[in-house]
Amino acid sequence: MRTAGALMYAALVAAAFASGFDRTQTVWFVLVVAFVALFMASLFRLIAVLNAPKEQP
Repeated sequence: MRTAGALMYAALVAAAFASGFDRTQTVWFVLVVAFVALFMASLFRLIAVLNAPKEQP
């Protein structure tokens, strides 16, 4: 779960930096692509954690 949280935090940081740039700049596009990639990675990691087999006591 910490990995998913860290990925989500990194995605939000990328989005915050992207909001400071004009949309016509290449940096904005790179940050938006980074946001989408990190957001999807965090969702996939969260799904993997939730679907992991439970340990039997």
